[in-house]
Amino acid sequence: WEIGSMHLTQIPEIDEVVAVKISDNLAHIMPHGGMQILRNFAQRCADLGLEPVDSPQFPEAQDEVEAAMLRTLSIADSPLAAELLLAQPPKLRGASPSQEDLERSSRLNHLITPPKVVLLGQPNTGKSTLMNALTRQDTSIVHDLPGATRDAVGARINCAGLVIDLYDLPGYRESDDEIEQEAIRIASAITNEATLTILIADNEHNWIESSHTHTISVATKSDLGERGDADLSVCAISGNCMEELSVLIRDAIVPPEDIVHDGPWFFAGYSPIAE
Repeated sequence: WEIGSMHLTQIPEIDEVVAVKISDNLAHIMPHGGMQILRNFAQRCADLGLEPVDSPQFPEAQDEVEAAMLRTLSIADSPLAAELLLAQPPKLRGASPSQEDLERSSRLNHLITPPKVVLLGQPNTGKSTLMNALTRQDTSIVHDLPGATRDAVGARINCAGLVIDLYDLPGYRESDDEIEQEAIRIASAITNEATLTILIADNEHNWIESSHTHTISVATKSDLGERGDADLSVCAISGNCMEELSVLIRDAIVPPEDIVHDGPWFFAGYSPIAE
């Protein structure tokens, strides 16, 4: 068989399989599903002295640097990561990271693993409506009654090319309800782990004080009047400025200058390889 050619063939007494010879000592064999077929196939391989390989293989890689890039590319969640990762091998070969490189790389790593982002505001400020607009589905309960959100609600969404885990948290307030207070305690723990906190307020409520160092402020219900002390005013119901909000979230986590920077990205899981 030629390397790279695909074949439909029969393994006697086991199954018909699709098989590709990847190199002189590596093949990718794909049988049908079913535990008994897989057990029989594993036993046949063992009888023939063939060893299974569980880790991803990248025989097309020119060297270990390119293999590391392809491995990371295969698990990166954000679409923005693809082009950046493909450009890294020539930048990384023989490179040692500076402190600036490490700091920039830490921010770019959010393109691989989705960062946590939380919506934080007083009850009835439109957090759940905003959450539903960002996720484009009924993720959170929307109700005029304060405290309608009783637990942390999360969803994975794409913000202008950056995939994030977004959480709608219960509004922080004094309450005698033990269940609500437990939900607020859990929400506080999630907030402490968040990469970015989005502070929410409308014209009738003040901003919640937050000790989080990385925050943006978003004023909701702009159709009822905008407030001038927010980074952005939006209306989740009409969709006004919702695309701008996605960009604002993305840029607050992965600044545009990091994406266009010419320096190497020492992405998570990669270590400089000795020449």
